[in-house]
Amino acid sequence: MATGYSRRSREPYGRRLRRASLVVSAILGLSFVSAGVAYGSPAAKAAPKHGEAAKAQMQQMQMPEAPADPLDWSLEQVKKASFMESAVYAGSLCRALEAGSAGAEHAERLKAMLGHSDGARGFFVTYLTDPALEKIADAPEGIPSLVGESLKASDISVVAPLAVMNVAMPTATVLTHKEAGDEKSAANSARTARRGKLVLQLLASDATTGPFTRKKLEACLEAANAWPEKEEVDKDWATFLRRWKYDEKQIAAIREVLESAQSQLEMALFTNGRQEFED
Repeated sequence: MATGYSRRSREPYGRRLRRASLVVSAILGLSFVSAGVAYGSPAAKAAPKHGEAAKAQMQQMQMPEAPADPLDWSLEQVKKASFMESAVYAGSLCRALEAGSAGAEHAERLKAMLGHSDGARGFFVTYLTDPALEKIADAPEGIPSLVGESLKASDISVVAPLAVMNVAMPTATVLTHKEAGDEKSAANSARTARRGKLVLQLLASDATTGPFTRKKLEACLEAANAWPEKEEVDKDWATFLRRWKYDEKQIAAIREVLESAQSQLEMALFTNGRQEFED
């Protein structure tokens, strides 16, 4: 049960997970907040908690100015940036990577972003949601090496739980938008989930980041399988699912996408292991 302190932070893991889920919800909730619809009709009395949290979170955020060139920021600035500063900086850095700038200095700054919690969350704001990032986020051959190596060098105690949430939460949000008749926002959430799944697969299949990431994936899936019963599962993930008031259809969708990710991962690990044996 992941309730202790992480290797790189004195903040309890459960508190970090709850804070991470608030930020992820805010990120993924942007589209339905802007559409004026959370779950069901606008007149509904019982609005979903994660929709309300997303709206409140975004109302409190003030966007700083993005640098025209990501290299205008020093490594120290990137390492010390707040969540909002990191979110803005990620737009500049991701656009540069999309345009073909993939030098050592860009790689250093991306690794610096992913080396602390605010930077990692800020990066995912852009990387998972910006439709213009077709080369670095949607390429048929997968995640580019510069992004992939940076993710694998990240603070995995922060990035692994985020990677799981970045699959589960937009998957549930797809159903929200479809029920509201908002197919465009549903497609946006589906893209976020698809990109998130690629990140999750990358981290979970790596020799270094894989064991910890797979542990988080399994823990969230166990909590989804146990829902709504109070079985002995990771209490942080059980709280995560309860906090956002997911309904039965959403939990089923989360369960299905996590099971799919787990099956694909097991197949990939088996194939890679067989190839290494044959070689």
